[in-house]
Amino acid sequence: MSQKFYPVTCQSCGMPMKIDSDFGTNADKSKNEEYCTYCFKDGSFTNSGITMNQMIAGCVGIMVKFGTPEVAAKEQMEKLIPTLKRWRKA
Repeated sequence: MSQKFYPVTCQSCGMPMKIDSDFGTNADKSKNEEYCTYCFKDGSFTNSGITMNQMIAGCVGIMVKFGTPEVAAKEQMEKLIPTLKRWRKA
């Protein structure tokens, strides 16, 4: 059986969520439509104590591992992360 394709961005880390296994889970084990599997599991953030600056640094590190130059990754994450639901000021 093929997986459904979802062009969605995690509202915590900015990761593109493209297939079912990319999505986090709610407390009832249903798929969470807003957060990825790395940020949200069983209805809670997996990294609940993290600050926005720590999230940016972590994402930059991952992007660099996959070949994005550090300066470009930092610039992208500093623009993106503050716009995501988890980090927007109320």
